Amino acid sequence: MSVPLEDFGRRPEGKKPPAAVSAPIEDAETDATYDRAYNAGWDDAMAQVDAEQGRLGDRLRDRLEALEIAQADAMRSSVSALEPVLHEIFDKLLPRAVERGFLGVLMEEVGTLAADEAGRFTIQVAPEEAPRVTRLLARADLAPNRVTVRPEPALALSQALIRWEANERRIDLESVLGALDDALESFLDTLAPEDEYD
Repeated sequence: MSVPLEDFGRRPEGKKPPAAVSAPIEDAETDATYDRAYNAGWDDAMAQVDAEQGRLGDRLRDRLEALEIAQADAMRSSVSALEPVLHEIFDKLLPRAVERGFLGVLMEEVGTLAADEAGRFTIQVAPEEAPRVTRLLARADLAPNRVTVRPEPALALSQALIRWEANERRIDLESVLGALDDALESFLDTLAPEDEYD
């Protein structure tokens, strides 16, 4: 049994098939105009991006320079306030500490030499230090025939020269103080105002 189906392919009599719609053909000139407009728009957009990046970079650079100047000014101001205290420490407290520590450093060196069986040795110190060094050696049970203390006017306080056989060892805390003073002055000089910040 067959079912009758409608035939959509058949046209009513007397009717013609619809005409095909043709797409408009763009000529080469229209394509070139479109490309030029597109490229010009792209170039304009990229130029705006570059300009904005340049402005942001300039603002960031200016801000960093301002922060650097502010930090340097703050550092100078802080150190300037501390400068009198630093000079007090370097001019008074450190020399006293070195004077007190000098004999301890000297006796440590002498103890090392005695333990190494260096034989007989001589210690030269400033005349003001000679009596104290002699007393310390006696307390350390170093016999006078093992070590000799000689005053040396050319040596400053906190300086000593230990000699044994063909060797010598110099203790010079005075030069350490001088190096510290120079370091302080150099540090303060680096914080002096510069012309570019005036």
